[in-house]
Amino acid sequence: MITTITLNASIDRNYVLDEFTVDKIFRCEDFSVVPGGKGINVSKVLSQLGEKVCCLGFIGGYTGTFIKKELEKQDITTKFTTIDEESRTCISIVSSDGSQTEILERGPKVNERELESFLSTYDKILDKSSIVVASGSIAQGINTEIYYDLINKAKNKGVKFILDTSSKYLIKGIKAKPYLIKPNKEELEDITATIINNEYDIIKASNKLIEMGADNVAVSLGKEGMMYINREYTYKVIIPKAEVINPVGSGDSTVAGFVYALANNYNIENSLKLANACGISNAMNKETGKINSKVVETLIGKIKVERYKNNSGREINEISDF
Repeated sequence: MITTITLNASIDRNYVLDEFTVDKIFRCEDFSVVPGGKGINVSKVLSQLGEKVCCLGFIGGYTGTFIKKELEKQDITTKFTTIDEESRTCISIVSSDGSQTEILERGPKVNERELESFLSTYDKILDKSSIVVASGSIAQGINTEIYYDLINKAKNKGVKFILDTSSKYLIKGIKAKPYLIKPNKEELEDITATIINNEYDIIKASNKLIEMGADNVAVSLGKEGMMYINREYTYKVIIPKAEVINPVGSGDSTVAGFVYALANNYNIENSLKLANACGISNAMNKETGKINSKVVETLIGKIKVERYKNNSGREINEISDF
């Protein structure tokens, strides 16, 4: 079983408009209301891929009840810790020109009793888990060392841990040596204090994170694809053009595809193809955390993966500048 962790779950409200500007009134007929939070998005896509998944994290109030019921409708197991405060709501406004505006609530505060209950649940679930995925920010009241602690617990039981977060949470989590992290270009620049202009810069910056403890670094580059780096190889993922409708959750869908591939013993090249196909398929849908299996299959055939051995003197062909 795969376990996902969402420490700041939400309801995601997505609005699609012909245009969006400030200081006006808009009437919207094209919208969706779904359970959200990065780990929950991962769970939804894993379930669509046919994988058994269990959601952990914190939920509270009416929002929390909605999240739990909607996930259970999708046959996703939930072992959330119920908290006193209301879970957050996040809003995404997508315009026809491709621009996107997001409003993200800070979220509730978790008390010590609630945190201890969550950790107790986590310890029990680890015995049944093959992979743990933790994604996103953390709720108020939780120590910033939380991901470091969760990774260590998983590693002590031989469970692979994938971490998809940013800033100080990522920096501290890396020290516990997760199996995979997935920063984007801007996050990679931020945590390594590096200006990235091309693919060589990505490799150098990613190697800094590997020296800090990460086993594998997947750097998402939007329409430019992905770079995947570990101590032995660098992989360059080239993706086809696609009609983007709603990019929210695409990174989470990419993580889900990779986790599914890892759980089913795919090689790296095929894992990266499935992962990126899931991310693109999500972006082609209105709903966050939604993929189309036929579209994914078609996209896999159009994605190319190039592999280069590190420290061999070989160069990546046609280095791309950003």
